[in-house]
Amino acid sequence: MIHYFVFFLIINIIVFVHECGHFLAARQVGIKVTIFSLGIGPEIFGFNDKRGTRWRFSLLPIGGYVMMLGDEDIASTAEDEKSLEACSEEERKQSFFAKSNWERIWVSFCGPFFNYIYAFAVIVLMSLSYGIPTHEPVVGKVLQSSPAEKAGIEPGDRVISVNGLKVRKYRDIVIAISNDESGKINLITERNGMRREISLVPEIKETPKIIGGTKRSKITGIYSGEPVLVKRSFLKSLQFAFGECVQATGEMFTVFGQLFSGKKSLDDFGGVVRMAEVSGNLSKVGNFALLIMFTVTLSLNLGFINLFPLPILDGGKILFSFAEEITGKKLNKTLQEYIMMICAILLILLMLATTVNDILRIEAVNKFVSGIMG
Repeated sequence: MIHYFVFFLIINIIVFVHECGHFLAARQVGIKVTIFSLGIGPEIFGFNDKRGTRWRFSLLPIGGYVMMLGDEDIASTAEDEKSLEACSEEERKQSFFAKSNWERIWVSFCGPFFNYIYAFAVIVLMSLSYGIPTHEPVVGKVLQSSPAEKAGIEPGDRVISVNGLKVRKYRDIVIAISNDESGKINLITERNGMRREISLVPEIKETPKIIGGTKRSKITGIYSGEPVLVKRSFLKSLQFAFGECVQATGEMFTVFGQLFSGKKSLDDFGGVVRMAEVSGNLSKVGNFALLIMFTVTLSLNLGFINLFPLPILDGGKILFSFAEEITGKKLNKTLQEYIMMICAILLILLMLATTVNDILRIEAVNKFVSGIMG
């Protein structure tokens, strides 16, 4: 249960930050926020503030939303014309859809923007105080009879480059190996001050899929060591935080680009179960720093994905508002509803696919499925 408790806590923190961005931006431009909900579903308890916002805690403690005056749904994608008819002229001016396109773009953008602000601020504070957990590009463990052992790699070896690309941290090694298409990994390692050129060919592990076909995974047999905590000065912390946010965004662009180009499949992605497992494991081993940095990763992911130009996401609302500003015309409401429905179905299917991937990663389930599929 600790896995899911910690996971729900983390998710609600990240979602609260995201919705605070929408909430503060809405109030800044004069939009009345009617509901600020932590969780979804029926309200358990709540209260009204002086400006008429209902702060509510809902039954299902995952996610949340901000609803503004004139919203027909919690995604702020359609105007509730019937509810606005009962409002005075002054009240209508406080609705989301009564504002200019640029104001609506700003409100939509501030949710993802606050996720990036959260990530940047946490990295800076961690770097100044506790230290950033950093996995150096050093081999911590080598599996027996693995490609790495056969190639002569030993624990303690420092990896200088992978396929000609210099590495700064262990994650760079993982990404470089994952992106390799040649089937042969060329490494430059350092041991006792001496550099060596090493080539290894990863083993390919094939796992049957439920819907047919097999998933191919690369096995090298090398693992990282324990992270070290690195502190920095204030200016270097700012520089490091900015660089981490930029690098993470670049990596996400690359990953989704590979997904759309067919170089990666949905099998490489995880979902709710995987995130719960990771957060639970980090809390169980008591590694506070890694747990905090995990929230940074999730916050950056939430901010990045919400900028996708899909109507149900913030990026879609930004795109619609921008298109309306350029054309001077509103998108047909019926067409908008159809687009919303299609996008919602696609997102649900994506969530189901990643959840199935997570379940198949569980060893007992994997063996069971492998036995059935032969």
